[in-house]
Amino acid sequence: MSRVPRNPLALARGGCQIATVQIKLDAVRQLWHDSCCGSDTQDKQIDLPKLRRFDRLKKMAKYGIPYQGSKDRIIHKIASVFPAAENFYDLFGGGFSVSHYMLLHRPHLVHFNELQPGNGELIRAAIAGRYNYEVFKPEWITREMFAARKKTCAYTRIIWSFGNNQKGYIFGKAIEPHKRSLHQAVVFGEFDDTAREILGFSTWPAHLSIRGRRLVACGKIRSEAKRIDLERLERLQRLQRLQQLQQLEQLERLQQLERLERLERLERLTMTSLSYDEVPIKPNSVIYCDPPYAGTAGYLGEFDHDKFWNWVRTNPNPVFVSEYTAPPDMKVVMAIRHQKTNSQTSTASVEKLFCNQAAEAMYPGIPSL
Repeated sequence: MSRVPRNPLALARGGCQIATVQIKLDAVRQLWHDSCCGSDTQDKQIDLPKLRRFDRLKKMAKYGIPYQGSKDRIIHKIASVFPAAENFYDLFGGGFSVSHYMLLHRPHLVHFNELQPGNGELIRAAIAGRYNYEVFKPEWITREMFAARKKTCAYTRIIWSFGNNQKGYIFGKAIEPHKRSLHQAVVFGEFDDTAREILGFSTWPAHLSIRGRRLVACGKIRSEAKRIDLERLERLQRLQRLQQLQQLEQLERLQQLERLERLERLERLTMTSLSYDEVPIKPNSVIYCDPPYAGTAGYLGEFDHDKFWNWVRTNPNPVFVSEYTAPPDMKVVMAIRHQKTNSQTSTASVEKLFCNQAAEAMYPGIPSL
């Protein structure tokens, strides 16, 4: 994939670089000026289908909920080597992306397990439609509310954390009040002076949904940021603020939750919240593990890697594991190179898929590197 300039205007949501985004941004800016710029924004018809097409270019995750370390973008590659079996166990289920993919594209009975409390309840609520914008109007979660709720509320801990790391608050202190103003304007139609200054208007067209409002607001901010970029020397501070405001992360994440409502085939899904080695495994099963990676910052707690690999080694069932490294007796099935990008850095990494000897013995056709 071609490299994209290190410019906030050319970066897709979630840190994924999309080569065509910069071209499409120009089209969105032109669309904004053609469709809804000026003081009479509320009276003009906005071409939402075009803005939605741009939104899809940012590669919002297709599977599961927003989650640090999600396999959303590579699960189709990983699942291509899973052998046929009656049952599929996703023992470190995290944000549900792997289980979601398997439910949609494979006939297995899917068992989702995640030790972290609350994840299963959040996913069930999303599937049941609780986070549909028609019924759910998300309140603004302050920094103090996040600190107080993150241990007991999975929605707050995941959706309102920086990079979905479930530890720190989603926004920096400097940008937080501006994000709040935009949130209140988009969700509740409440415009304070900050929202009016940023957006240039104070009411929404009556036909716009929350998603439509978000798309229009982001398009407006991108257009303004581009204009100020041309006058950057004298207006650098305002440009930097606008570049930080281009994404309403919490609302984009909610849209991903809302998507789970479309999930069917729930009779094939079971959920638990146990340690990986406590989940009872039925015969004729394939097991997939995506544990905290050795040598990385990890997630919310300590993890005994030696104990885990011994469990994989002695397991009579075929076990597949995503990791960067593994003990030498584990077979390398696949290596996937991908780019990890945030607002400051971009690094390449090679993630590998390993399997145990039971998988090799039962399915000799498994590829190897």
